[in-house]
Amino acid sequence: MSEQYDEHEQSERVKQWLLKNGSNILTGVLLAVSAVAGWQWWQGKQANQGQEAANQYQVFVQSIEKNDVTKATVLGESFIKNYAETDLAYLASLRLAKLHLDNGRPELAAKTLENARSVAHGKQNLELLKIRQAQVALSQSKWDEAGAMLDSFTPEFYKATYEEMRGDIALAKNQRENAAKHFRSALAKLEPTASSRALIEMKLSEAGGSAAGTSEIR
Repeated sequence: MSEQYDEHEQSERVKQWLLKNGSNILTGVLLAVSAVAGWQWWQGKQANQGQEAANQYQVFVQSIEKNDVTKATVLGESFIKNYAETDLAYLASLRLAKLHLDNGRPELAAKTLENARSVAHGKQNLELLKIRQAQVALSQSKWDEAGAMLDSFTPEFYKATYEEMRGDIALAKNQRENAAKHFRSALAKLEPTASSRALIEMKLSEAGGSAAGTSEIR
């Protein structure tokens, strides 16, 4: 009898607990379901934005390939503003700066690269950005400014390109021996099959040096 009474008492206690706390349980379930649905919606939104960014970037690149400077400038600046949190904004900045430089507008190229600091997420992107800024300065015969830009950091990701730039600056100042040293260093840091090797070897030859023994990768 006592066992039946215990079961009945336990049953009543469960009923009373559910009556008191059932709404809280339902609320918790609804919150959990809402959280899952919200996460799925957010993921879907991110995917859509990513696809939209890729499509817009492609349109921008196509305008560059057609050398439509006016259209590319408008599209590029708009893209960088609207997708500033993506790596594509950084790539768009580099491409837009190169477009300006190729079309004889180094001032605009320099301005574009300076603005690109806000979208150069990560050390690697920032390092390449500084090298590009040095290249633009060199194109304007601002050798000291280009050198100062390279002095502002120690290369970690683009060591060969960094040494090549050092060589370019030295060669522009007619410091041929110093230029040859940097070009040899650049070659030593490149893969043997790197596409840029032939150009650097030509620069080394122009500086009066030889590419012999520069295939070692450090």
